[in-house]
Amino acid sequence: MNKTNDLTIKVPEEVRSIMERLTEAGYEAYCVGGCVRDSLLGRAPEDWDITTSALPEQVKSLFSNTVDTGIQHGTVMIVRKGTGYEVTTYRIDGEYKDGRHPEQVTFTRSLEEDLKRRDFTINAFAYNKETGLVDLFGGLDDLEAKVIKAVGDPNKRFEEDALRIMRAIRFSAQLGFSVEEMTYDAISSHSDRLAQVSMERIRVEFEKTLVSKNSGKVKEFFRLGMGSYILPGYAKRCEDFDEEIAASYSGLGAEERRYLLLADLLRHLSAQEAKDALRKMKYDNQTVTTVSKILQYQDTCCMADKVSIKRALNEQGKEIFFLALQMKEAVAKESFSTVREMAKEILDKQEPYTIGQLAVTGNDLKKEGISEGTRIGETLQRLLDQVIVEPDKNTKEDLISMIREQQEA
Repeated sequence: MNKTNDLTIKVPEEVRSIMERLTEAGYEAYCVGGCVRDSLLGRAPEDWDITTSALPEQVKSLFSNTVDTGIQHGTVMIVRKGTGYEVTTYRIDGEYKDGRHPEQVTFTRSLEEDLKRRDFTINAFAYNKETGLVDLFGGLDDLEAKVIKAVGDPNKRFEEDALRIMRAIRFSAQLGFSVEEMTYDAISSHSDRLAQVSMERIRVEFEKTLVSKNSGKVKEFFRLGMGSYILPGYAKRCEDFDEEIAASYSGLGAEERRYLLLADLLRHLSAQEAKDALRKMKYDNQTVTTVSKILQYQDTCCMADKVSIKRALNEQGKEIFFLALQMKEAVAKESFSTVREMAKEILDKQEPYTIGQLAVTGNDLKKEGISEGTRIGETLQRLLDQVIVEPDKNTKEDLISMIREQQEA
């Protein structure tokens, strides 16, 4: 077993406590996979997974608060202070008939056998304080070389789990690594296996790549023949994802950037086509609506005057207005700072641009003898049209006076 004892990883207290409890009971226990990789890269791990020689029932007997999250595959979740930590028994996977999951697993006492089944060398590390870093497949060298490389035969790894072909590109994007030549060649040979993977899982890997610091890596999915499984019916029109446009969104908040990156991906589609594409990708309604509206309005001309901007804010809504403006700037490669500054001033001064901001309500109109629902709506819209031009007129006294003048006319 290849070990590197001079590398120390800072393991969280709860994780260390779980591992110590297992070792005190006579079992082996290691942190494993992505948490070790990220620690070696100086990144904060999102999750800490533990692998052990203890069988699931033995793990459960040692801890009071456990959840059977995947016990048929050897995984038990131990809950500590509201956080779950997955502990999985060393295992050897059986045949993968569905291209995603082994038909059966065999538990083993060998850490080496367990690590052999993992996808990439940089995800096949194990670590505990006593043994140090266990690196059986040259993962440290690949980390240093910034390479994504399959454990063993890449064709076998991808035959086992088709989603791994997307994970290779996703890790490449997130870490800024290249994909090793044999692994890269094997990806294109297995792209049709994505037909076995659910759209939900495909979408997750695709989006993680899209929102990474290397968004342009999504082009690899199309180059390697995966486009038709990611964007059925629209892949050809989305292949020329614009990395320069994507880069212009780097300073935005995570959710704003996600919406705009999806809009960039789909910018050659109509708003209705974008809706269809996102629904096929199983996106939530909020994402479908927001992205399609960005595309609907990003070509809309908005003059640099307050009346035009208020009308645009009324039609589009505040969030879509600024997102569409952001995309318009990125695509046109020019600044619309005057429009943005005017819009912010309108919002800061609370100048009315919606019916809800009027100083009168439907009840006020009823008191003036306007009882029919349609007439109330039409009257409020006329009042709004007036105060958009003359915001100082948005007082109850002025608006009631306008209503009375209209009734007398």
